[in-house]
Amino acid sequence: MNKKSLLWMLTVILIISMVALSACGSSDPAPAPESGNGEAAPAPGAAPGARTDLIWGAMQDPDSLDPRLTTSSYAEEVLELVFNSLIYPDENLEMQFDLATGMETPDDLTYIFTLREDVTWHDGEPLTAHDVVFTYETILNEDFGSPHRTRTHVSTVEALDDYTVKFTTETPNAAAWTSLRRFIVPRHLAPAEPYEDGQGTFAFQPVGSGPFKLVEWIPNDFILLERYDDYFEGPAILETILRREIPEGETRFAELLAGNIDFTYPPEREIDTLIEDPDFTLVMSQTLNYFPLAINHAYAGSDVLNDVRIRQALNYALDKEAIVKHVWPTASVMHNPIIAGTWAYDDEATYKYEYNPEKAKQLLEEAGYGDGLTLTVTMSNSTENIEFGELARSFYGDVGIELVLETMEFSSALAKILDGDFQLYHMGSTGMYDPHDFMSRFINGTGTTAYNHPEVNRLVEEAVQIIGDQDARKALYSEAQRIMTEDAYNVPLRNSQMWMAWDADFEFDYNFVVRSRNLKDAYWKQ
Repeated sequence: MNKKSLLWMLTVILIISMVALSACGSSDPAPAPESGNGEAAPAPGAAPGARTDLIWGAMQDPDSLDPRLTTSSYAEEVLELVFNSLIYPDENLEMQFDLATGMETPDDLTYIFTLREDVTWHDGEPLTAHDVVFTYETILNEDFGSPHRTRTHVSTVEALDDYTVKFTTETPNAAAWTSLRRFIVPRHLAPAEPYEDGQGTFAFQPVGSGPFKLVEWIPNDFILLERYDDYFEGPAILETILRREIPEGETRFAELLAGNIDFTYPPEREIDTLIEDPDFTLVMSQTLNYFPLAINHAYAGSDVLNDVRIRQALNYALDKEAIVKHVWPTASVMHNPIIAGTWAYDDEATYKYEYNPEKAKQLLEEAGYGDGLTLTVTMSNSTENIEFGELARSFYGDVGIELVLETMEFSSALAKILDGDFQLYHMGSTGMYDPHDFMSRFINGTGTTAYNHPEVNRLVEEAVQIIGDQDARKALYSEAQRIMTEDAYNVPLRNSQMWMAWDADFEFDYNFVVRSRNLKDAYWKQ
C-alpha cells in the first residue's frame, strides 16, 4: 500500500482569483480538448489486470436526476458523471470549456457559444444547440417549476445554427456566467411539461452525454453507472461505479474499514483514525456549502416567525461555537449569508449573535411568549443532523422554546422545504462562485425561506448589474449583510469542510470544486 496522503485543499480562498470572471467574458475558458477515439486512455500508474469497478459509499440519495429540477449536492455528484455543461470550473476555479469550444461576448448583454460537433447522447443521437435552447427554455418557464429559474440570469436563448447558441440578458449581470454551466438535457427525451408530482421517467432514468450512463437506480438503496464508450473525450478507465446510499456516518466508516466500499465521506470524529491508517487516502477540501437553521418567513401555519424578536431570540439562544465544535469539529461558524474568506464577505458589517440565553428570554417575553413557544425543525435523518437537533433542542429548552425534531429521508425533507411546508429547517446549500448566488436566495421572497426585505432586494439587484467594479459591488453587499443580520434573516450555523477517504490503491484527484467529475480519469493502481 502507498503511504498515507493527507491533502489540504482550501478552495474557497481561491474565489478571490475569480473577480475577473464575474464580468462574464473578461477571462476566457481554456480550449476544449481533442475528441476521444473510443478507447480508454492508459493510466500511467494502473497495473495490468487492476480492478475497473468502484463502490462508493454516499451520504444521501438524490431527490431527482433531472438536472433542471434539483439543487441537491447529492444529485450533482451523480449528474457530473452523466451530463455535461457548456463550461465548468476547474480546481483553481477557472472556467474551462466542456460542450463549448469558444465563447464571444460582443457586449455586456450577449454571450455566444460555439459547440463541439462530436458529442452524442447515450442513445447515440447528436447533441446540438437545439438541446441547449430546450434546456434553458424549460428552466426559464415558470410553469415547469425549475428551482434554477430565479438564479438563471439570462432572458433569451437562441440557436444561431446547429452548433452555435446565443444568450442575452435584459441588463448587465455580473453573475450571468454562473448560470451558463447548467447541465444540458436531450430535447428528444426530456419532458418540456411539468412532471406529475414533480417526478417522471426521465428524472429516474436520465439519458445524458457524460462519461458514465445510468444503468439502474433503486431509490434509497443504490445507483449503478456504466462507462459510456463513445464519450467525446474518450472512455473512462473505470467500467462501473456502484453508489450505495449509507446515511449513517459510523456505518460508512465501518464499511470502508471492512473493504465493502472503496470511497466515502467519513464522519469527522473518525478523521484521526484514518490519518494514522496507511491503507487509506484522506482529503479535506474547504467547500462553498453553508448550513443554517433556516427560518420560514411565509409559513402558512403561523406568523410567529414574522416577529424579529422571535428570530433574534432563536439566534441568541444557541451556543453555535459549542454545537459546531461538538458535531462538526473542523467546520467554521457562520454569521451571515456570505462565506467568510470570499471577497464580498464583510465581518464589520455583520451583526453577530453571541450566546446569550438571558437576552433570548427577554426577547421572548417582549414578544408575548414568556410562557413558552413550540417550533418544528425539518431535516434529513443523518447521524450528524439528529445529533445537532438534540443539542439545539436542549439549548432552546433552556429559554422556553420547545423544539420538535421532524426527521425523514433526504428527498422527503427537501420536498417539504421546497414546498414551503416547514417552520425551520436544517439542510445545506451549495454556493456558486459569485456572491450574487448567495444573496439572490434572500430577495423578493423567491428563496426557500421566502425572505423579502425591500432594501435588501434593492441592494442585491443593484450590485449584480455592476460590471468590473468589485469595490462598488462589495459596498452594496456589505449594507445588505448589515440589514439581514440585524433583521435575523436566519440562524446562520456553519460552513463545512468536506472530508473524503478512499482505498490507497485507488488513484483519484479529488477536490470539492470538481468533485466526482475527476472519476473519469480515476484508476486502480493494483
